Amino acid sequence: MAQMIGFLAAILGTICWVPQAWKAWATRDTSGLSLASNLMFLSTVVLWLTYGLMIGDAPLIAANVCATTAMVIIVAAKLRFG
Repeated sequence: MAQMIGFLAAILGTICWVPQAWKAWATRDTSGLSLASNLMFLSTVVLWLTYGLMIGDAPLIAANVCATTAMVIIVAAKLRFG
């Protein structure tokens, strides 16, 4: 049961960033995004991913692989499109 809750949290916590990543890349409009904030969040999810790998926690790993991917797209869009 705990792992199911973990996976649900992973899914919800991850998909919330997909529309932002999609919109930033599709519209090439990142004027409303803070590079500093997104870099800090990217660092956070990379650290959580590292921690998840260290303890072998599947929901934590899955969530942070997806979140890292979305955040890399957002940061890349911000760097590329300003």
